[in-house]
Amino acid sequence: MSFVLNNRLLLKLRPGRPLFFFLLIWLLSGLFLFAHLQILKSQIQNQGVQRLQLGLDNYLQRSGVNARGNFILEREVPREMDFIRLVRDRDQLLFTGNTTMDFTGLVDLDPLAHGIWVDLLQPADSGNWLLVSRKLAGGGVVQAGKDDTSAGIAIYRKAVSVSLWIFLLAVLPSLGLSFFLRYLQTRPLQQLEDDIKRVLGQRPLPLPQRHKQYEELTPLYLQLEQLFRQNRQLIQEMQSSLDNVAHDLRTPMTRLRAVAEYALQSKRDDPKHYRNALSDCLEESERVLSMLKVMMSVAEAEAGTMRLELEELDLMKTLEDVVSLYQYVAEEAQIAVSCKGKEGIFVRGDKTRISQVWANLLDNGIKYGHESGTVEIHVERRNDQAVVRFCDDGMGISATEIDRIWERLYRGDRSRSRQGLGLGLNYVKAVVEAHGGQILVTSKIREGSCFEVSLPLCEGKQSGTLKVTDQRGMVGEADIGDGKV
Repeated sequence: MSFVLNNRLLLKLRPGRPLFFFLLIWLLSGLFLFAHLQILKSQIQNQGVQRLQLGLDNYLQRSGVNARGNFILEREVPREMDFIRLVRDRDQLLFTGNTTMDFTGLVDLDPLAHGIWVDLLQPADSGNWLLVSRKLAGGGVVQAGKDDTSAGIAIYRKAVSVSLWIFLLAVLPSLGLSFFLRYLQTRPLQQLEDDIKRVLGQRPLPLPQRHKQYEELTPLYLQLEQLFRQNRQLIQEMQSSLDNVAHDLRTPMTRLRAVAEYALQSKRDDPKHYRNALSDCLEESERVLSMLKVMMSVAEAEAGTMRLELEELDLMKTLEDVVSLYQYVAEEAQIAVSCKGKEGIFVRGDKTRISQVWANLLDNGIKYGHESGTVEIHVERRNDQAVVRFCDDGMGISATEIDRIWERLYRGDRSRSRQGLGLGLNYVKAVVEAHGGQILVTSKIREGSCFEVSLPLCEGKQSGTLKVTDQRGMVGEADIGDGKV
């Protein structure tokens, strides 16, 4: 595998991160060498003791024992040891082949003392000697010793010296390996950055499937691909929605400008003419202001900063007010609007916001209904919830669009022929959820839609009157004492 570090990667590598890898690798190499030395030391010591024990056993076997348990000792000391010491009671006998050794201190040495690389005069301290002892059958102890300085200790010291040099020389390989590991770590992220830059550069190629090459990045690549698809779709929808917004705003602004220009160019001195022109300008400006208020309200709702002026509301009364407001609109569209439900079903909410919810749902039912159609509004109580249903027999919503109608600025294909901003249902959902409720929808193509709004009931408000109204007024009513019809 080739290893190439370009200038951009070197600039992005923070010194602390390769240094961390370097120190980690160097420390691990030092720990490995230390463990290796400990194993080597143990092996050298064990081999030295085994040779000394074997030499002593062979020496005792060659010497033999008489009937009284006495040894017939050989005077020649084997090369595996530097001295042999025989102790019985207070008598001591010493054989040695090392003429440079000072044996005066051996008189006080414990004959049973044994150890590996110990001090001959103080066996509890470290030194250069190997000591082994054997008890004799007829009494007494035989002890042997070997100076391991020129043998095992020399080998161990050589190994320590070599290991130290290896540890010091491991700086460069460790440094190189640390940069290599850092490169391997940043390579997939660097390629991901390049892929994102290419996609953001609006090149036609899709995001490469590099997650097949880097399995650990599979979730990240899949989420990024989903994010790019959603962003592209959102941009397309926003462009389309902004076109609709521009179109909807252009119409009243054009009319306002035309009325103002007409009034300015007119040479008539009739105050009524100018009053009518100002009235038309005011009407168009109110329409533009209303559209902007809706957009601001939706933004406020999505940001979670919607302020609610809560009070106890009779749902039936708020619905009657909205139905009355849309009476002429419904008659013009030849759509019959009926409202059935119980008075005395109270919720705690913002009257203006709740009325806007009813107005949006009723307006949609009328706007997307068909001639001689109907919009039925039902109010009922379910456990601790007040439920309001808006059901129409209009064009309906397709299965592919029904989950997206709540999105901001979204408008279905068949609804683009109607005037609107694609903000109504998004705002409705935000207001309902801000009141602690929820809204659901069921729909079938060419059979109509039914929007169901659930809001928490006010405690202690359970009785009421069943009322049935339409655009012509109240049809009938009945008392409800126990909440049942």
